[in-house]
Amino acid sequence: MGPWTYYSPLWLGALLVLALNDSLRALMIWPEWLEWLAVAGVAILAGVQAQVLMIGAQGLFAQVLPVPIGKSIRGGPAVLAGTLLIGWVLLSAAAVLLGLEEIALPAKSVGVAALVLLAAALAVYVWSLPAAVADFRSGRRAGRRAAPLEA
Repeated sequence: MGPWTYYSPLWLGALLVLALNDSLRALMIWPEWLEWLAVAGVAILAGVQAQVLMIGAQGLFAQVLPVPIGKSIRGGPAVLAGTLLIGWVLLSAAAVLLGLEEIALPAKSVGVAALVLLAAALAVYVWSLPAAVADFRSGRRAGRRAAPLEA
């Protein structure tokens, strides 16, 4: 999987919001430059949400979470963190929708629950970092030939 494929939820989520910019700006009563800035911010946030959703699905279904230093968290901690990340994405989206409908108390309650799930996912991820296994390592270095067999 190349970087264009792996990060496609990031840019596809952002492009989806940018495609809906007229509808979003119709909800705002700010100066035009500030409306565009808000749409750009929402596009970035939507892209990040889509990317986190994909990483959560990777943890839940493939039982592996990437670690930036060339390692990955595997097994039960990956499933738990992936499930918590998916829950965070769903609850945070629900909190935003409730907030847009001006239903304040449920929006705040769901938002707090979403933050609790995010904090739990980050705690599981950080706790599991020492047990992360190296990816794509072989016994010998790439480009090095094996010694000929001696008879």
